[in-house]
Amino acid sequence: MNNKKNPAEKKYTIGIVGVRGYVGKELLSLIKGHPLLELAWVSSRQLKGQTINSIVDGFDDLVVEDLSPEQVANKQTSIVVLALPNGLAAPYVNALEACQKSGVLIDLSADYRFDEDWYYSVPELDNIKQGKISLSSPIKISNPGCYATAMLLALAPIKDLVSGRPNCFGISGYSGAGTKASPNNDVERLSKNICGYALIEHLHEKEVSIKLDKPVSFSPHVAEFFRGINMTIQVEFEKRITARELFNRFNDFYAMHPLVVCKEEIPTLKESINSPLSVIGGFSVSKDGMRGTIISCLDNLLKGAASQALQNINLALGENSTLGLIENNELNPLIAANERLISKSSIEQLSANQLTQ
Repeated sequence: MNNKKNPAEKKYTIGIVGVRGYVGKELLSLIKGHPLLELAWVSSRQLKGQTINSIVDGFDDLVVEDLSPEQVANKQTSIVVLALPNGLAAPYVNALEACQKSGVLIDLSADYRFDEDWYYSVPELDNIKQGKISLSSPIKISNPGCYATAMLLALAPIKDLVSGRPNCFGISGYSGAGTKASPNNDVERLSKNICGYALIEHLHEKEVSIKLDKPVSFSPHVAEFFRGINMTIQVEFEKRITARELFNRFNDFYAMHPLVVCKEEIPTLKESINSPLSVIGGFSVSKDGMRGTIISCLDNLLKGAASQALQNINLALGENSTLGLIENNELNPLIAANERLISKSSIEQLSANQLTQ
């Protein structure tokens, strides 16, 4: 990651509601290394009064506040991130929409993933286009779920080839269960163990089925390791295909997306954890060419949450989605300026207005 900042570059203020959880802390670390973002405030009821440095080094003497939805809206911050448990976002969303003083609002929970008024964005799959968006209301982005991201990245390139219902078997580290004590993050229960849960109609099953416009079956499991997702996906094909053809299709599909790595060999968790990468591989096809298996690995706290949120923030600012995540942040030549969510000049004007207030 490139942590160098040019003081002459325009910075956008960003605030986070909810940093007690694992994802909020990861997002703080990413913001610290981003060349355009300046952390303005952090809100957490449980951590009120603590310095940000006690959570992540590098933020001077900034102190965690406990802000009401109205107080968050009145901060008039360029970007607001809601990193709250499911079901808690609505009061903040309502206050921010009423105030109309923030440019980008991104929710990391599942609260708005099925709301047509929000952009649901996996950056490698969605061209978030400028439409009715104006600075009179925030750009609203619903960040995809971690399991859902692993499945979507592995199924989108072959959606037209798949017959029937793909079967997805996922194993996640226990950080996916959050910090609140539960059987799914009980280290003693998980020791030398793998435990299934919500084996039918999991929320991410619905999420992927709607996004792909094709039903999928998903069985989640949790294991004793802390972070990472290993997703094994079995599919049936409409017509014969070889493993080489399958690999080539993925390689071509993600050729311009450096955060998705495709390989013929079976990927492992260690190749993706503590990084913003998704690694897809193990392309295996039956002798008759009609069945296949693919493995998708990513870090549930980064590509499945925090770093994907940063990608979406970058796109909302008119930047390359990889800015602040990898060294090469040149704009993808295949992405036209008019396909961005909001023009760079508009968001810069918003930031300039806030700096004069």
